[in-house]
Amino acid sequence: MALKRGWKYDATNTRLSVYVNGTEAGRFDNATPYITSLAGLTVTTSNCTVTAGDTRNTVGNCRLGAVEAFSTTEPTSAMVFMVGTAPVGTITTSGALYTDGTNVMKIIANGTADNVET
Repeated sequence: MALKRGWKYDATNTRLSVYVNGTEAGRFDNATPYITSLAGLTVTTSNCTVTAGDTRNTVGNCRLGAVEAFSTTEPTSAMVFMVGTAPVGTITTSGALYTDGTNVMKIIANGTADNVET
């Protein structure tokens, strides 16, 4: 009988799996990447913080904001920005990219905002 909700330890593969409604949703392995989410990952409170290493999208797009689907062709390997509040003021040791809905914009440390030129 399939496990409905809970944990299952696989001693052969040294893997601890978590099951939700009979489906394996994630696993903890004894080898990298150590933690695997099989059904996506949603952070509902606070932030997702990486303190060492990289954040990598190996397939698909990186979407910032609640971006809607494109009307005809979805991009691949793209950064997709939702229109948001434009930054104002200096940011000291950083810069930012954002969109005003028409242009991709940049703001540099001294607070100067301008279009990203191609």
